Amino acid sequence: MALITGQQISNYYQQFGEVEISFNKEVIRATGLQTRNNLLKCKGEYWPCFVYSTSMRTAKIVASVKSDFFNNVKEANNLVLLQLSFKQADKTSPLILRISAKMAGLTSYGEANSGLSLITLAFTQRPSDDLIIILGRILESNLNSKKRREERIIINDLVIRKLGLKSKNIIVLIENIPRKALIRDISFSGSKLIIVGLAKFLVNKAIILRLEIEETGTSLNIPGKVLRFEPIENRKDIASIAIQFDETKLPIEYKLLVNDYISQKKPEKAKSEQS
Repeated sequence: MALITGQQISNYYQQFGEVEISFNKEVIRATGLQTRNNLLKCKGEYWPCFVYSTSMRTAKIVASVKSDFFNNVKEANNLVLLQLSFKQADKTSPLILRISAKMAGLTSYGEANSGLSLITLAFTQRPSDDLIIILGRILESNLNSKKRREERIIINDLVIRKLGLKSKNIIVLIENIPRKALIRDISFSGSKLIIVGLAKFLVNKAIILRLEIEETGTSLNIPGKVLRFEPIENRKDIASIAIQFDETKLPIEYKLLVNDYISQKKPEKAKSEQS
C-alpha cells in the first residue's frame, strides 16, 4: 500500500466523510475485514455483529439483540462502542479499531422471526485515521477509475516493484486457454500486452488478465476482451494486443493497485519540479 500522508487523510475525510460503503464479499476481501471478530459493546457487555455498511461518520450493523441490550443502551444514554477487526497483510495480529458511537436507529432485519436487527450508529467523534484510510482508498479508487480511466502506467521493472506485482511476465486466459504474455502498460480501462503466438485471430475474444501480487501471493483475475492486435516487425512468433477491461467486473483490489500508483505520481512530480 502506498504511503498515506496526513493531508491525504484530511482530504479523504472532507471529500468522502458522508459516503457509505456496503460491505459485500468483494469489499470484505479488499479491506481485510474479519467478519467474525466485530463487536458492539455497551456497559461491559458485548454482542457479535456483522457490518452492513459504514461511512466515516456512521455505520449500519446487523446483530442479534434482546432485552439486556436495550436495558444497557438505555442506561448508557444510547452510547455504545463499535469494535472492528481487520487483517493486516504484513502482521499476524489484526488491526482493532474502536469507534465511539450513539445508537441512532433500529429496525428488524431479514425475516420476521430471524431475531436480527439492523442498527444505525452515529459516530460521536472522528474515527481513527486507520478507518479513514481503509474507506478513503476504496472511495478514491472508485472515483479515479472513472476520472482517470485512460491514464496509462508504462511497465518496467521499477514500476512492477512499486505496484507490488510479482512479475511483468504473466499468464492470460483467452477463451479459457492459457497463453504466456508480457505486460507493456496498464490502466483502469485496459492493458497492452506482448503475447506469444498468432494474435490476429484473437480480436473480440474474451480474455482474463491474471496478475500475481508479490506480498500476498494471491492473483487478480481481470476480465475483458481483445480489441486489436499489432504485428511486431521481424517477429512472427509474438504480437502486441490491446485489451479492454469489463469495467463492471473490475476487482476492487485492482482499482486500489492502480490508484495507489497514479496518486503518488502527482506528489513526486511536484517535488521534482520544486528541486
